[in-house]
Amino acid sequence: MNMGLRTILLLVAVVLFVLAWLVDDNFTDFLTLGLAAFAGAFLSDALGFADRTFNSTRGGNDTT
Repeated sequence: MNMGLRTILLLVAVVLFVLAWLVDDNFTDFLTLGLAAFAGAFLSDALGFADRTFNSTRGGNDTT
């Protein structure tokens, strides 16, 4: 499974939204951080960073 920057940011946003739903105190902090992560996921896609993977050092393209 390749997890790019967009996928990681969307997972972080979901976790923060769930925490905002469960927490009674300071739910706005979690909500704003979740919205920032959600916006960052789409910004990373627009800037071209969304397709970078971070989970594996082995590549499928060996040019040697």
